[in-house]
Amino acid sequence: MSTVAVIGGGIMGRGIAAALTAAGHRLTVVEPNVEVSLDGVVVTADLDSALVDADLVIEAVPEEMAVKLPVWTRMGEIAPLSAFLASNTSALDIDALAALVPRPERVLGTHWFNPAQVVPCVEIVRGAATSDDSITWVHELLSGAGKLPVLVRNSPGFVGNRIQFALVREALLCYEEGLASADDIDAIVSSSFGPRLAVLGPLTNADLGGLDTYRSILEYLSSQLGERFSIPDVLERLVEEGRHGVKSGAGISSYDPERAAELIAYRDTTLRRVIAAIGTKQTP
Repeated sequence: MSTVAVIGGGIMGRGIAAALTAAGHRLTVVEPNVEVSLDGVVVTADLDSALVDADLVIEAVPEEMAVKLPVWTRMGEIAPLSAFLASNTSALDIDALAALVPRPERVLGTHWFNPAQVVPCVEIVRGAATSDDSITWVHELLSGAGKLPVLVRNSPGFVGNRIQFALVREALLCYEEGLASADDIDAIVSSSFGPRLAVLGPLTNADLGGLDTYRSILEYLSSQLGERFSIPDVLERLVEEGRHGVKSGAGISSYDPERAAELIAYRDTTLRRVIAAIGTKQTP
């Protein structure tokens, strides 16, 4: 059992606290509005008392660097030098936060996804100074809480939000251009490639679909819609090398016939279960 302080009792802070409390950790949430109620969690407006004995501090204040910087300065002044310090930032620079505290090797990002108490993935963001010990300790804590921690490098938006916001941006453009209603755009995604992505992710799906096909489609989209659909160099290289995906035995990954058959069977079986669970009706 570890002692964890979460700074910020908003949507994300409450979800993080709920997930870690359910895993048996001692939680304190620092929130000016002390009327916020969380089962099994101490809520306080007193930052000093919350951090003084913490093994891990997770900052979950609003996603603005101007708001986070003074909080991190105070974290560096109050938290024990042995405490690991994490930010739940969705996109901001971990190194800029680490520069504000003593022993920056204990600083890292823990990017939870909303709703934090439900979604398995947490991106662990390694900063320039982050130590292996910090990564290992936080990885073990998250795994023990039933999460799927995934290590990524510090970069704007990390991985999840670079992909997610590219999709949201394109969906908004489709809506702006009047290609379909908002409800129908959501229905298209949630009943087509959305469930498929939940099963295997974009890169394995690309290998299954054929990288040569993806390249051809991107070439056409780029000619019609511009630079945002330009073909990545890595895709050009793979296609030139004859690595077209599962059908050629290699693409982004390699596939022998047995692995290819198992992958396709897993995709189809799991996809049917996902679709059966979510149904095909539009949301209320």
